[in-house]
Amino acid sequence: METKNRPLARLGAWLALGAGLVSFAGSAGGCSPGASDICDIKCACEGCTEAERDDCVGEIESTVTLAESKGCTEQYDAWLVCVEKEAECRDGEKFAFDGCDIEEDALADCGGGNQCSAAAKKLCDECNFVCAEPDPDKCTGKYACESACIVNASCTEIASPTPGGTFDMCMKGC
Repeated sequence: METKNRPLARLGAWLALGAGLVSFAGSAGGCSPGASDICDIKCACEGCTEAERDDCVGEIESTVTLAESKGCTEQYDAWLVCVEKEAECRDGEKFAFDGCDIEEDALADCGGGNQCSAAAKKLCDECNFVCAEPDPDKCTGKYACESACIVNASCTEIASPTPGGTFDMCMKGC
């Protein structure tokens, strides 16, 4: 089995989360680690300022919101448990986790995973455009926003955006 370095950024910042909850409210019986748990592990390894830790928690929470909205709570719980179990500090400075491919694939198949990966998969598999795996470290801000636009658009809209159309306006909003 191929071992992949999957930094926390893989969780991504897909949608802004308005609620300030730190733990995953939708977890079954509180068995899954919360955003704080994962970010504590990351920050203990890499060192984080308070703002960086807050960003980390926010990214995880926004992914929780996406997973909940897609009905992927069970898959997300399983993935978080795996991330916590597999987390390690490489060379004393790099947070990484391996061995969660099954859980990650189940989450992505459900629709609650990484927006950039979902957009890349759509462009390749559905639209027959470009096939490339995005860098998870760059799946924030504008790239995450544009990926969400791609995921929610048809292949026709992506290939030939209508000026002022939904896809065009979404991309301009990023």
